[in-house]
Amino acid sequence: MKATPTVRAEKARKIIIADDDNFSRRLTQRILEKAGYEVTAVENGCLALDRLSDACAPRLALLDWVMPGLDGPAVCRAIRARREAPYLYIILLTSKESKADLVAGLEAGADDYLTKPCHPDELMARLRTGQRIIDLQDRLIHDARHDSLTLLPNRTGFLDRLRQ
Repeated sequence: MKATPTVRAEKARKIIIADDDNFSRRLTQRILEKAGYEVTAVENGCLALDRLSDACAPRLALLDWVMPGLDGPAVCRAIRARREAPYLYIILLTSKESKADLVAGLEAGADDYLTKPCHPDELMARLRTGQRIIDLQDRLIHDARHDSLTLLPNRTGFLDRLRQ
């Protein structure tokens, strides 16, 4: 039973950055790696969506709004259209500052919105918030599939496993 939180913590430290600006992408990557994240950096939305479709994809994503191929909001909509995948916490990172843009980004499926250039401490605080939300969701799923007294799989967990 104790192995599950360790696996979750390792997976949780993964993050994807999608930004077509090489300087911004590399700077953000350096900040996150210094903070202990395992970073996957891509230069467009199509590559981000492809990497996020993997079984062992990161659960945290920083997406630039304006990118070639798919933009950040389009990637958000595509991710939110999936039903079976684990929850992905998405932060849109952009130079767009209007309230209309913020609303459009959140309605596309983003969980948070940061304007460039963002302060590294603010970015890290928002990522910690995202991590807490992911951990809570994982805990709810675990609790729904396990007996609270014995911690053994319950009927729901058994049926889920049987379907797999």
